[in-house]
Amino acid sequence: MAEIFTVSNSMPANEESLQDLDRRTAELDASQALDRVLVGYSSIWPHNHAYAPHMLARSKKLSLIVAHRPGVMDPAAAARYFSTLDVVSRGRIAINLVSGGSEKDLHREGDFTPKKERYARAIEYVDVMRRAWTDSESFDHAGTYYKEDQVKQLVRPVNRQVPIFMGGESDEAIDFGARHADRYMLWGEPLAGTKERIDRVKKAADGYGRSPQFSLSMRLFLGETDEKAWESAHAAERTILEAQGTHTFMRSSATDASVGRERQLSYAEDELHDDCFWARLVTLLGGFANSAALVGTPDRVLKSLQQYSKLGVDAFLLTTGAGATWSPELGEFAQHVKASI
Repeated sequence: MAEIFTVSNSMPANEESLQDLDRRTAELDASQALDRVLVGYSSIWPHNHAYAPHMLARSKKLSLIVAHRPGVMDPAAAARYFSTLDVVSRGRIAINLVSGGSEKDLHREGDFTPKKERYARAIEYVDVMRRAWTDSESFDHAGTYYKEDQVKQLVRPVNRQVPIFMGGESDEAIDFGARHADRYMLWGEPLAGTKERIDRVKKAADGYGRSPQFSLSMRLFLGETDEKAWESAHAAERTILEAQGTHTFMRSSATDASVGRERQLSYAEDELHDDCFWARLVTLLGGFANSAALVGTPDRVLKSLQQYSKLGVDAFLLTTGAGATWSPELGEFAQHVKASI
């Protein structure tokens, strides 16, 4: 059975009341379709280390994927934070370890580690965290990026480890994922590109005796007919076009030289792929991670998702609309996906 993930908007900036956050949390918690919800990270957003615990406390079954950057926190301290959060939430968290991203955003928090080194640092970071979660005796660590003396922690994750989710396209990202990812998160791509990426990661992971799982991120535009679905897709396109020049929608910067962004833009040169894969929003949003879409009737889109499942994808991060958010209207379809894959 496929797992279904989605993304929650961050806590609104300058929010004086928690009503909106609590309302969204209640809606997500009530969904019978959702298995996990990703709460993202940015140096300018309210800190997810603060509002993620609030969401967990206000919910009964909601599981969160908490985005986290190596470099903003020492790995021993991070291990203690996440193991504590895992215990108080009764095992309802995973960590989305984000080593890439906007250089400008990284620099805002004082992280000037060269891009080529960030995944090497992430490997060491998770090495320390995993050891802190499992070693019963205190230990020292002296590595390239971190030095720890007498690390000993009195709180352990519910299952002895907190799942590590990540994504990335560079050779360094794939090596990190092969070593440490419990789930490799793929951006939406046409079927051939997705197969290529899964095969690369699996081959690298085989070298470490590991077998990560895979998720795929997609926006869905569904309609009773294909025509209705395309009306929704083009409405989102118009909304994004009208907001050009503002900060209404997240987009990748033209200065972002990530391998993943370049790959996204290369396939977006053709707007349509496979049966119902639509890349127009990838172009509009500059290769932003969650821009690829499937457009069509529920049956048509389901058949496309089943094709991805045959490639090895067993979880789908689903959003919709111009803002790439969850809508309760996706719930019935998502439950059908879970039952059919």
